[in-house]
Amino acid sequence: MEIESFNNNSEDHSLNKDSVIIEVITENFMSDVIERSKETPVIVDFWAPWCEPCKQLTPVIEKIVKEKNGNVILAKMNIDESPEVAQQLKIQSIPAVMAFNDGQPVDGFIGVQPEKNITEFINKISSLKNSSSIEENIIAGKKYIDDGDIETAALVFSEILKIEPENISAKSMLARCLLRSDQIDEAEDIINNLPPNSENNQDFVSVRSEVEVFKNAKNNPISNEQEDELRRDIDKNPKNHQIRLDLAKLLLAKGENENAINELLKIIEFDPKWNDGEARKQLIEIFNILGNEDILVIEGRKKLSSMLFS
Repeated sequence: MEIESFNNNSEDHSLNKDSVIIEVITENFMSDVIERSKETPVIVDFWAPWCEPCKQLTPVIEKIVKEKNGNVILAKMNIDESPEVAQQLKIQSIPAVMAFNDGQPVDGFIGVQPEKNITEFINKISSLKNSSSIEENIIAGKKYIDDGDIETAALVFSEILKIEPENISAKSMLARCLLRSDQIDEAEDIINNLPPNSENNQDFVSVRSEVEVFKNAKNNPISNEQEDELRRDIDKNPKNHQIRLDLAKLLLAKGENENAINELLKIIEFDPKWNDGEARKQLIEIFNILGNEDILVIEGRKKLSSMLFS
């Protein structure tokens, strides 16, 4: 949708150029909404003083926007003072909310909404910051996963895929979100349908390994008795590498990555070539799952190098 260019020579009506909440009028709509959205998404709240539902909605939007640390801007527009933009956008009732990104309207809603819905909407819009920079959004989505906010992460990767449907990293990370939501079959389906060149993508390799771990855990439920039994067997025979390997796999399936790494390193310390380097192969699988920036991977690689090359 093309937005008509309005005169931009009036007095600045913004509360603060650096604020995440601003007031806009027709004359500065182009600079404060359209142009600004090319750097940061802007949500426009169309309201009027006589509108009681607006008084319910606006404070909720303001609160959530303030929590987004500058990843989205709220522009409040009084349609009584500045009716032209609302008329051009064919807004017929208020409260009306419209989001702009990269100079264009991308989403919106009419009327008062539950706070949960508003949060989801703003999360989605804030994740679009610099939509041209897909990589930045992928990094942001990964951070949401690390922080345990799987729902927002899934929204981020879904929005990326709307822009770039064949993005391997976004698809792989969406599969990881499904894994963390216990939707193993759906995650496996995404991974299995990625093209052959996905092998060159570290995110794909990592999530594919993680899918296998989740599948094994699902198909072979783990009990504390199993772990206790394996540890007793190792105490009796510390050089039985197969038992220690089984213990490492069990710990990995339980999510005890550090303990699993330590058990595999013990095998490599005893005999790095045992079973055609099976312990090292399993260790690399864990490194792939965790990613190169994980502290366990960094420390694990140091220990592995020390054992192999000292």
